Amino acid sequence: VIIIYMEEKKSEKIKKERKQRNVMVHPFLTKITVRIVFVLILAGLFCGGGFFAFKRISKVTLSTKHAMVEQQLSYCQELVTAKYRYSDIITLKKSAGFSKSYSIIKYTGLLRVGIADFTDISFKISNNGKALILHVPQAEVLGNDLVRQEVFDEKQSIFVPISTQEIFNEIDDARRTTAEEMLADGDLLNEARDYAVKILIQFLMLMGFDEVTVE
Repeated sequence: VIIIYMEEKKSEKIKKERKQRNVMVHPFLTKITVRIVFVLILAGLFCGGGFFAFKRISKVTLSTKHAMVEQQLSYCQELVTAKYRYSDIITLKKSAGFSKSYSIIKYTGLLRVGIADFTDISFKISNNGKALILHVPQAEVLGNDLVRQEVFDEKQSIFVPISTQEIFNEIDDARRTTAEEMLADGDLLNEARDYAVKILIQFLMLMGFDEVTVE
């Protein structure tokens, strides 16, 4: 009987110690769990906040670059990328009965070709802000100027005089015809545009873009 009683006492003691141990372990595990959850929440908030902050900064950077490119392009209203000097001789004659007048004039013209308005250039910046895609319009004639003129020979009759305005009109018609012939095959316009593209690419690369392509 004494032995049985001692065993029961011992068993009750062991159960009591286990219960006390469990009571001590549970609060400890609860504290660790709460801390882990708290850390995870903070990490989530930090990552989320960092992501949105990065998106906002990236958006601001792209907007800044877009405004910078737009501003730089607006500074150059017109870009002449090709000049072609040409000369020709015209003869203007007038007659009435036995009266005759004529003028032989040599003139020099200058044809200017390029991009008329840089604000017509559209562009798109990549999401990382390192690449730029350009759409450059076709080159066009920016001017066909009379540089020089000189009279080689002339004879004026008071009955059929050749006026200065008639000479200018004849030169203008000749210059217009010459320009149309020079531009007929399109090579001059293409060369002017290609040169404009090269200038734009070099200019924009200096602004910090790693890649500039043209459509």
